[in-house]
Amino acid sequence: MRVLIIEVEGEATGLGIALKARDWGHDVKYWLPPSRQELTFGEGLVDRPRDWEPLMDSADLVIVNGNSRYANKLESYFESGYPIFGANARSAALELDRALGQQVLESVGVQVLPYVTVEDLNDAIEYVTASKEPVVIKPWGGEGDKSLTCVASSPEEAIFQLERWRDQGLNSKLMLQKKADGVEIGIAGWFSPQSGWLRMVEESWEHKRFLNDDLGQNTGEQGTVLRHVQESLLFDRVLKPLTDYLYQIGYVGDCSVNCIVDSDGVPWPLEFTSRLGWPDFNIRQEVIDHDPVEWMSAMLAGRDEFNPRPDIAVGVVMTHGDYPISNDPHEKWSGFPIHFDEESANHIHWQMVRMGMEPVIDDDGNLRHRRCLTTAGTYVAIATGSGSTVESAIMGAYAVTGGVKWPSNRMYRTDVGKKLQYELPLLQSLGYARGMSYSDNG
Repeated sequence: MRVLIIEVEGEATGLGIALKARDWGHDVKYWLPPSRQELTFGEGLVDRPRDWEPLMDSADLVIVNGNSRYANKLESYFESGYPIFGANARSAALELDRALGQQVLESVGVQVLPYVTVEDLNDAIEYVTASKEPVVIKPWGGEGDKSLTCVASSPEEAIFQLERWRDQGLNSKLMLQKKADGVEIGIAGWFSPQSGWLRMVEESWEHKRFLNDDLGQNTGEQGTVLRHVQESLLFDRVLKPLTDYLYQIGYVGDCSVNCIVDSDGVPWPLEFTSRLGWPDFNIRQEVIDHDPVEWMSAMLAGRDEFNPRPDIAVGVVMTHGDYPISNDPHEKWSGFPIHFDEESANHIHWQMVRMGMEPVIDDDGNLRHRRCLTTAGTYVAIATGSGSTVESAIMGAYAVTGGVKWPSNRMYRTDVGKKLQYELPLLQSLGYARGMSYSDNG
């Protein structure tokens, strides 16, 4: 099949699926936005066209990997029935307009945490001062400054952070939401107007911070534990009520809601991801043994051919350089030769990589250079493993990380999944994550 991947965000998140589709024998075009085309993601690995629109008519499947750019240009293609797997403008709004996402959930009977939206940091300071409550501070929309995110432990901590941002000259429209205590868990399902929900849904546990024990900066996602199930209490309570709404807006793709389950068993939805999730989508490939292009195309045609294995999957993000700040010039952390165990190749999902050269000394003692896979930025790969228990999946993922090397400061968390040892019993006592075991001992 002819597959066009539109890299909306320009951060190489779609390169993993581009390479997977290539390996399954598809004709793949991988497009980067003009502002990112000087970067080397995927060079020597996949075809990188300069323009995407001339390729739309010939593509059998178009994968759009984000939702915050090119919505206006893409909308006419959605309306004309092009085979696009990804967020249209109305589904993207669920994530980009945080208040709308909460309103839609309320409208279908899902309980949400109290929230307000404010126009700037001064308004936020006034609100927290008056409420005297700790809040979760979120930037407005998918293109907001993600550094403006804070889970405050007290109202004073929230005000301090807001004042600091203001004094630094930062500003943004914000959502201030009541803080909930409990266990964080995500629920996701594949949906299209032709197929409805596919029968297998995903439950997931993200690790958002850079360092072990959830210390350091919030990077979005440093590692994840996930599994696919046919029955999920969280799906029934949070995603299933959205069915009619998703039909109305014509959404095609992954609909995910991250939640906190409190001590009474109430799942409080935090935010939508109405697009492919990263690195979640790559981690899912660990338990998908069939052609991803085929099941995605089938879903657009109304058929459910998504058959992941029931194993638990664990993914670990591998980075280097000045990640997660990544202020250095792109070239500074590109070109580092990567070596990995060939038997682990199916468990490595490349991101910022390209083909390059490395020095070698041959058997006669002569120095020469040969082609090899190299880094093309700071976010290099996701290593994955799977197993019947969380513990066995963790062991599989870290067996892979140990074999992926490059001559720089390799960085990754070493505790992905381990918190489930005490979180799973809490969730299961409330009816969630049934049938899932941390180890062979339970």
